[in-house]
Amino acid sequence: MSEPLKSAVLAAVRRLLVPLARLLIESGVGVREFQALTKIAYVHAARDMGSNPQKPSASRIASVTGLRRAEVAELLADDPAVSPDAIKGRQQLDRVLSGWWSDPDFHDENGEPAALPLRGAHNSFATLVERYSGGLRVLTILEELTRFKAVRTLPDGRLEVLSRTFVTARWDVTAVEMFGERVREHVDTLVYNLKNPSRPRYTRMIVNPRLDPRHAPMLIRDIGEQTDALVNALDDALNDPAATLRVGNKTQEALRLGVAVYVFEEPAVLERPASASKPPISRDARQARKR
Repeated sequence: MSEPLKSAVLAAVRRLLVPLARLLIESGVGVREFQALTKIAYVHAARDMGSNPQKPSASRIASVTGLRRAEVAELLADDPAVSPDAIKGRQQLDRVLSGWWSDPDFHDENGEPAALPLRGAHNSFATLVERYSGGLRVLTILEELTRFKAVRTLPDGRLEVLSRTFVTARWDVTAVEMFGERVREHVDTLVYNLKNPSRPRYTRMIVNPRLDPRHAPMLIRDIGEQTDALVNALDDALNDPAATLRVGNKTQEALRLGVAVYVFEEPAVLERPASASKPPISRDARQARKR
C-alpha cells in the first residue's frame, strides 16, 4: 500500500473512531479496554482472511498484525464472544468509585461511603485517588467525577459520592447490540465497495449541506413517511416466500440480504466569503457615479 493511500485510510478511520470514542467514553469504556478489543478484532480478522480459518496459524497472524505470537495464541484460545466487561483494565474513574464504595477505610460508622475531605493523611479523597487511580492527579479525578455527577461538594467542603459508576449512558442493551450489528453491516458494505469498484453493492447518499434549520422537522417527517412506503414494498419483495429457503433436515447455503436507510444531521456553519463583505454595486449605481 502506498503512503498516500495508507494516510487516507488512517484519516478515514480516525474520523470513524471519533463518534465511536464518544460512545465508549459515555459508556465507561477506557482506552485499555478498547485496545484489548482492537487486538481481538485484529486477530480474528487476520484469521478469517487466512487460507484455512478453521486452523489458523498464530505465526502468520502475528506477522500481519504486529502482535507477539504468544499473545495471538492466547487470543485465539479465548471465546470470541467474550464480553467487554470481562476484559481487564477498568477505567481509573471507575476504580476510584469502586474503592469508595467497597473499601472500609473510606466508610463511615454505618458502613456507608463516607463524605471525605479533599486532602489529608488518612481517609481523604486524595488518599482514595492515590490508592485506586494508578497515578492520576487528584483534581483531575475530582473534576471528571463531578462533571459526570458521580460526586458532589458539600457546603462544608467535603466530597460526597452519589453513584457507583460515572457512566452516564442508560441505553437499552438490545439497542446497543443492534447498533453494533448495523455499524458492522454498513462498514462491511463500504469496505466491499472499496475493494470491488467494478461491481459495488448499491449505496447512495443525498445531502443538503446548507439547509435552513427551520425546514428540518418537516423534511424529516416527509422523509420518514415516504421511506416507510418504500421499505414496506422492499420488505415484501425481500421476504417473498417464493424466494426464501425453508429450514429442512440438511444444511443449506443461504444469503443474508438487506437494505438499511437512515437520516443523519449535524450542525454546519456557512462562512461568509470575503468578496461578499460589501454588497455588489448595481449597473444603474455605477452609471450614476459616472455622471
